[in-house]
Amino acid sequence: MKFVFCFIFASILSHNIYAQKTIRDEPFFPQKMTAKMLISTCASSKMSSTGMQRKKYCFGFISGVEETTRLLGKQAINPAICLPAGKTSHQFADVYMAYASRKTTDLNKPAALVVIEAFQEAFPCHNPG
Repeated sequence: MKFVFCFIFASILSHNIYAQKTIRDEPFFPQKMTAKMLISTCASSKMSSTGMQRKKYCFGFISGVEETTRLLGKQAINPAICLPAGKTSHQFADVYMAYASRKTTDLNKPAALVVIEAFQEAFPCHNPG
Protein backbone atom coordinates (compact mmCIF):
# COMPACT_ATOMS: atom_id res chain seq x y z
CA MET A 1 0.00 0.00 0.00
CA LYS A 2 2.85 2.37 0.86
CA PHE A 3 4.45 1.67 -2.50
CA VAL A 4 1.24 2.47 -4.38
CA PHE A 5 0.81 5.75 -2.50
CA CYS A 6 4.43 6.75 -3.20
CA PHE A 7 4.03 5.85 -6.88
CA ILE A 8 0.84 7.93 -7.24
CA PHE A 9 2.42 10.87 -5.38
CA ALA A 10 5.53 10.73 -7.58
CA SER A 11 3.39 10.55 -10.72
CA ILE A 12 1.36 13.60 -9.70
CA LEU A 13 4.49 15.53 -8.73
CA SER A 14 6.25 14.75 -12.02
CA HIS A 15 3.13 15.71 -13.99
CA ASN A 16 2.91 19.07 -12.16
CA ILE A 17 6.58 19.80 -12.84
CA TYR A 18 6.10 18.95 -16.54
CA ALA A 19 2.91 21.06 -16.74
CA GLN A 20 4.61 24.05 -15.11
CA LYS A 21 7.55 23.79 -17.52
CA THR A 22 5.22 23.54 -20.52
CA ILE A 23 3.11 26.50 -19.39
CA ARG A 24 6.18 28.67 -18.79
CA ASP A 25 7.60 27.84 -22.22
CA GLU A 26 4.43 28.84 -24.05
CA PRO A 27 3.51 32.47 -24.80
CA PHE A 28 0.96 33.74 -22.30
CA PHE A 29 -2.06 35.69 -23.48
CA PRO A 30 -4.16 37.03 -20.61
CA GLN A 31 -7.93 36.81 -20.50
CA LYS A 32 -8.42 40.27 -19.00
CA MET A 33 -6.30 42.44 -21.22
CA THR A 34 -5.70 46.10 -20.44
CA ALA A 35 -4.91 48.65 -23.12
CA LYS A 36 -1.34 48.74 -21.82
CA MET A 37 -0.99 44.98 -22.26
CA LEU A 38 -2.44 45.15 -25.78
CA ILE A 39 -0.15 47.97 -26.87
CA SER A 40 2.81 45.94 -25.63
CA THR A 41 1.54 42.87 -27.50
CA CYS A 42 0.98 44.85 -30.70
CA ALA A 43 4.47 46.36 -30.47
CA SER A 44 6.15 42.93 -30.32
CA SER A 45 8.95 42.21 -32.74
CA LYS A 46 8.34 40.01 -35.76
CA MET A 47 11.88 38.66 -35.41
CA SER A 48 10.99 35.81 -33.03
CA SER A 49 8.30 33.16 -33.06
CA THR A 50 6.92 34.50 -29.77
CA GLY A 51 6.85 38.02 -31.22
CA MET A 52 5.02 36.77 -34.31
CA GLN A 53 2.47 34.96 -32.13
CA ARG A 54 1.91 38.13 -30.11
CA LYS A 55 1.45 40.17 -33.30
CA LYS A 56 -1.10 37.65 -34.56
CA TYR A 57 -2.90 37.84 -31.21
CA CYS A 58 -2.96 41.65 -31.49
CA PHE A 59 -4.44 41.55 -35.00
CA GLY A 60 -6.96 38.90 -33.97
CA PHE A 61 -8.02 40.81 -30.87
CA ILE A 62 -8.53 44.05 -32.79
CA SER A 63 -10.27 42.19 -35.60
CA GLY A 64 -12.70 40.73 -33.04
CA VAL A 65 -13.52 44.20 -31.75
CA GLU A 66 -13.90 45.41 -35.35
CA GLU A 67 -16.36 42.64 -36.21
CA THR A 68 -18.37 43.27 -33.04
CA THR A 69 -18.44 47.00 -33.80
CA ARG A 70 -19.69 46.32 -37.33
CA LEU A 71 -22.38 43.96 -36.06
CA LEU A 72 -23.63 46.38 -33.42
CA GLY A 73 -23.41 49.31 -35.85
CA LYS A 74 -25.77 47.56 -38.26
CA GLN A 75 -28.34 47.21 -35.48
CA ALA A 76 -28.03 50.78 -34.19
CA ILE A 77 -30.37 53.56 -35.34
CA ASN A 78 -27.58 56.15 -35.18
CA PRO A 79 -24.23 54.33 -35.08
CA ALA A 80 -21.33 56.26 -33.57
CA ILE A 81 -18.67 54.38 -35.52
CA CYS A 82 -18.62 53.87 -39.29
CA LEU A 83 -15.75 51.51 -40.05
CA PRO A 84 -14.59 51.76 -43.65
CA ALA A 85 -14.65 48.71 -45.89
CA GLY A 86 -11.43 47.35 -47.28
CA LYS A 87 -9.17 48.01 -44.30
CA THR A 88 -7.02 45.19 -42.95
CA SER A 89 -6.59 44.16 -39.33
CA HIS A 90 -3.05 45.57 -39.58
CA GLN A 91 -4.44 48.97 -40.53
CA PHE A 92 -6.95 48.86 -37.68
CA ALA A 93 -4.10 47.89 -35.34
CA ASP A 94 -2.18 50.96 -36.54
CA VAL A 95 -5.21 53.12 -35.64
CA TYR A 96 -5.23 51.57 -32.17
CA MET A 97 -1.48 52.01 -31.69
CA ALA A 98 -1.62 55.68 -32.67
CA TYR A 99 -4.50 56.33 -30.28
CA ALA A 100 -3.13 54.27 -27.38
CA SER A 101 0.34 55.81 -27.68
CA ARG A 102 -0.91 59.23 -26.65
CA LYS A 103 -0.07 60.42 -23.15
CA THR A 104 -3.72 61.22 -22.46
CA THR A 105 -4.97 57.67 -23.10
CA ASP A 106 -5.83 55.71 -19.95
CA LEU A 107 -4.00 52.44 -20.55
CA ASN A 108 -5.47 50.84 -17.43
CA LYS A 109 -8.88 50.56 -19.14
CA PRO A 110 -9.91 47.28 -20.77
CA ALA A 111 -8.23 46.90 -24.15
CA ALA A 112 -11.49 46.39 -26.05
CA LEU A 113 -12.86 49.68 -24.70
CA VAL A 114 -9.77 51.61 -25.83
CA VAL A 115 -9.93 49.98 -29.27
CA ILE A 116 -13.54 51.21 -29.54
CA GLU A 117 -12.47 54.71 -28.44
CA ALA A 118 -9.79 54.69 -31.15
CA PHE A 119 -12.37 53.61 -33.73
CA GLN A 120 -14.81 56.33 -32.57
CA GLU A 121 -12.16 58.99 -33.03
CA ALA A 122 -10.81 57.71 -36.35
CA PHE A 123 -14.08 56.66 -37.98
CA PRO A 124 -16.98 58.74 -36.65
CA CYS A 125 -20.29 58.58 -38.44
CA HIS A 126 -21.45 61.85 -39.88
CA ASN A 127 -25.15 61.63 -39.13
CA PRO A 128 -27.19 64.53 -40.47
CA GLY A 129 -29.09 66.11 -37.71
